Amino acid sequence: MFKKNEIPLRLLWYLPITFVIAFGLSTIIASGNGGGTDDNDNNDDNTQTGYDSCEETIKPLPNIDEESTLLGISAADVLAEVGNGIITTSFYSNDTSVLTQSPLGGETELTIIISYDGGEIREIESLPVDGNGDGIAPEIAVDCRHRLEIDVSVSLSTADGAFSENWQGVLVKSVNSGHDGFDDPYLTAEFDPAGIEGTFKIVSISGGIPDSVTGSLSTSTINTYNGSIDILVQQTNGEGEDATISLTRHVALSWGETQ
Repeated sequence: MFKKNEIPLRLLWYLPITFVIAFGLSTIIASGNGGGTDDNDNNDDNTQTGYDSCEETIKPLPNIDEESTLLGISAADVLAEVGNGIITTSFYSNDTSVLTQSPLGGETELTIIISYDGGEIREIESLPVDGNGDGIAPEIAVDCRHRLEIDVSVSLSTADGAFSENWQGVLVKSVNSGHDGFDDPYLTAEFDPAGIEGTFKIVSISGGIPDSVTGSLSTSTINTYNGSIDILVQQTNGEGEDATISLTRHVALSWGETQ
């Protein structure tokens, strides 16, 4: 239920890239280094191993009915595809290796309502940029995909009252890995776990006092739904040049195949 990386403190500049790998394509591409694949994914068409970054051109669209000339779709098309939102069964983590949460274990009905309130709409052209010429493939293969991003309001609640939240999120519709069609829309949002309005609580965190604790929502929006609410704990271990930064992802609530 968690993933942990330790990085020398002198490489702190690399942390934003490490962070975004866990939490979705939109943030990955914006960082300049796309989400990579492992050794078993070499046949995936979206792995552009000859490149090490994406060059992006952002074009705001004036309204939901304006069609993207790049993608041939509008925000209204994406919002209609998503419909009224998500109702599904979700499962609380019972893993206490990173942190202890309440509720701990068990299931509840989850409802996510996505609404558009006039937020920004962005057509994003994403093109791979040549590597640095050293003949060595980048450690993280880039995944540059054209996409439409829509700033939306997110109402997320669980039947047991643990979550009763209103967040700002981004609804994303991107081209697929073969660049010959589209993936289903997906939703991302970031939040402060300390500001949760429901009864969900972080009871304790393993290890030392954390440098930061942040939250993230990521989910597909078309049935069958797959997604999670994640807590990311950053901690510093040691001192000076020998210090390491650990980033640990704890899946607090999950649904579908996301476990």
